[in-house]
Amino acid sequence: MSARPHPPSLPSPPVSGLLSAILSDPHVPEDRRFCGGCGAPVGRSRPGHIGRSTGYCGGCGVRFSFVPKLGSGDLVAGQYEVAGCLARGGLGWIYLARDRNVHDRWVVLKGLLNSGDADALAAAAAERRFLAEIDHPGVVRVLNVVRHGDAVYTVLEHVGGRSLRELTLERRRATGASPPLRQIIGWALQVLATLGDLHDRGLLYCDFKPANAIMTGDRLRLIDLGGMRRADDDDSPVYGTVGFQAPEVEEAGPSVRSDLYTVARTMAVLAFEFPGFSGRYRYLLPERDRVPVLARHESFDLLLRRATHPDPGLRFGSAAEMAEQLDAVRREVLAAEDGVPRPAASARFGPEPHPPGIGSLQPPPAAALAKGLPAALGAGGGWREEWERGVQELRDGRPARAAERFAQVRATLPGEAAPQLALAYCAELRDDPAAERHYERVWTTGRDHFGAVFGLARTRTARADRDGAVRALDTVPAGSAHQRDAQITAILVRLRHRDPRHVGLADLQDADRRLSALDLPSRLRGRLAILLLETALGHLRERNVAPPAAARLLGRKLIEPDLRRGLEWWHRELAGRAGTRGERLRLIERANALRPRTLL
Repeated sequence: MSARPHPPSLPSPPVSGLLSAILSDPHVPEDRRFCGGCGAPVGRSRPGHIGRSTGYCGGCGVRFSFVPKLGSGDLVAGQYEVAGCLARGGLGWIYLARDRNVHDRWVVLKGLLNSGDADALAAAAAERRFLAEIDHPGVVRVLNVVRHGDAVYTVLEHVGGRSLRELTLERRRATGASPPLRQIIGWALQVLATLGDLHDRGLLYCDFKPANAIMTGDRLRLIDLGGMRRADDDDSPVYGTVGFQAPEVEEAGPSVRSDLYTVARTMAVLAFEFPGFSGRYRYLLPERDRVPVLARHESFDLLLRRATHPDPGLRFGSAAEMAEQLDAVRREVLAAEDGVPRPAASARFGPEPHPPGIGSLQPPPAAALAKGLPAALGAGGGWREEWERGVQELRDGRPARAAERFAQVRATLPGEAAPQLALAYCAELRDDPAAERHYERVWTTGRDHFGAVFGLARTRTARADRDGAVRALDTVPAGSAHQRDAQITAILVRLRHRDPRHVGLADLQDADRRLSALDLPSRLRGRLAILLLETALGHLRERNVAPPAAARLLGRKLIEPDLRRGLEWWHRELAGRAGTRGERLRLIERANALRPRTLL
């Protein structure tokens, strides 16, 4: 694999800002002090005795020390002047220092938290080795490894910025809300790109969490490789963090799938307040309806649940696979926020065939809906087999069974539009109000599954939201293959299956405007013109309100004699184009019946 160029150096933050980050009292709380030899609690207070930060384990005799070895002004290896402690990481103390040999640049020194912990010593050595061999823009760079007294320190570039944990806490304190979901997904996509490259090199990160990623400008960098190991390493100690680590790691060890688990857990922690994430919900997610962001963005919820599934075999198999679906979820989230569609070709499903239900306000037959679903790409097995079974169930008129199959596909591929469209079809056939929600999400995101917009118009019309149905149809892009179909359907929404008392003048005029603007075959135009004029005639009779004198429909005054003349004319026009003698006679008889009465 070719080495990537290092990213350009970022401007250093002001010295005052750097120094303000130094800990005034660096220490390890007593409840986090454990022996590196046997794991027993050490350095704890008891009645009459204050807990000590240094000493020996009473159980195994191993020495422990949780005190930073470096202080302000110390010069490490004759080169690095320590300014103070910045933080304590999972393995060691982190110091801020100036490199006196290279233009006083700021660097970070990492030492051990407990120098008596053999596993920690091994992990620190492994981290230095990995940092030295990894040249990646998403990972902090190692600059040097130096010895000072009896300790070894890793010298890292100072990347500045804030960790995802800090950014999230700051935003919650300032606004009471988590970062926007679009931003969290963007962060996760960067992390997945970096992890995917590490996995390709046979490396596992093992301990990803919000504190281990630093945002510098618009770039995310991993800063702590203490838990990293090779994928084929079965002997090194395993490091992780409760609440982020996958349940199988303690027994089976880490894997690519457990790495991806930590990314999903991190997204959850960043996206919403998550009390109990290291306790009751250590390996679980809260119910969707209890978390607004999950209830609002169902696809995001499904992605988190797949990535953190208790069975590793049911999670995403690679960072690329997870990123593919997460990016599709991101497009859905963005479209839901600003209403701007973000279509993208699917690698899993083919294009939509001719959409079913055009020109109708009633649900099409189940077989027609099944025929209108995209085909799954590739061979059978897994989700593809489930998809084909669902299509067959729908084709056979069993929408409830089909929905169960499609729900499984959706849980596996939460970013795909096709399973959502299939669930919408099934829900509409079962009079389930969820149909409208599915249709709206598919159409808002992509504008490329036209079955969704016609389904959305049907479901809104069914609940008497005709204005909403027309608004949806008006979003069909001008110049698309179905723009004319959408306008015809909008006319039907305004006029068909309506009590004349509920038809307003605005409905009639809107239908007239649309019909006048369409280039239609004569017979279709005639049928729509007759529908419009008959609806207008019923409107006059039932509402008994004089319309404005200037009101016109298809060039006719909105008065009964003119409407009748218009209806007569259109019936005779259609009669002249009738395909059979019987149809022609029927139309002529209707024209005669509609002729306005006269005194002569």
